[in-house]
Amino acid sequence: MAARPGWQRRLLPLLLIAAALVLPVVFARQAIGAERVTVRVESCDLSGPKATQACRGTWRLGDGRAVSGPVDGTLLRPGTELQGWGNGERATTSLFTWLVAPIVIGGALLVGLGAFVVVWLRLTWRARRGDAAPR
Repeated sequence: MAARPGWQRRLLPLLLIAAALVLPVVFARQAIGAERVTVRVESCDLSGPKATQACRGTWRLGDGRAVSGPVDGTLLRPGTELQGWGNGERATTSLFTWLVAPIVIGGALLVGLGAFVVVWLRLTWRARRGDAAPR
């Protein structure tokens, strides 16, 4: 088997490190700036399956701005006012749902990166000893 070029051997670890650092921040961005707000649900499209149901509403941020956008959560019906969490883009009735994706994805990426480093170090150590053939 021919050896891969050095840039290819370095590409996968760099991509894993970048994903482990960037993706959780991208997913957590909506929760980082969230503040407690009162959300008024204006409209809901409840025609499709639960996963595709979409509601829109308005809420007022602490700096006085009124924001209109998508609202996530349970028990959403047009005309209701709920306590929730919102930022400049969207609102939710449960901040926990916003935090699940970054924690799970970030944890999975870190575990994958750790496993990759362990395997890479073991292969490097075996190659230096001279018995690179797997057992």
